[in-house]
Amino acid sequence: METLDEFDSLLLRVINETLRYALGEINTRIVFDYLEKNSCPFLEIPQKLDVFSLGLRHLMGTGRGQILGAGPILEKTIAEIFCRKLGMEFRESGPVALADYINNLRAVYRNREVKVLEG
Repeated sequence: METLDEFDSLLLRVINETLRYALGEINTRIVFDYLEKNSCPFLEIPQKLDVFSLGLRHLMGTGRGQILGAGPILEKTIAEIFCRKLGMEFRESGPVALADYINNLRAVYRNREVKVLEG
């Protein structure tokens, strides 16, 4: 496994803090244990965002037939907080496809880093 860069480290902090705030310590541990059993250990989440998203939606529901449907709500919250931490504007009004959204942010962030280095 490769070393985490600043972007991925920040992403993991935001995911961890958001889930702990929303779900509490015990439920967050349950989520991370479930993900690890399904081939998505915590440190690999940035490279396995699809697996993370599916696991979160499986555990928390999607809103289709479930009362809460907290999976998409948590994903949108993670994306919004992450944008704020990166100094970017969050403009989404509906649900967010977390893996695609984060990968797009990664591309913008890395492009921004290159411009600063070249600048």
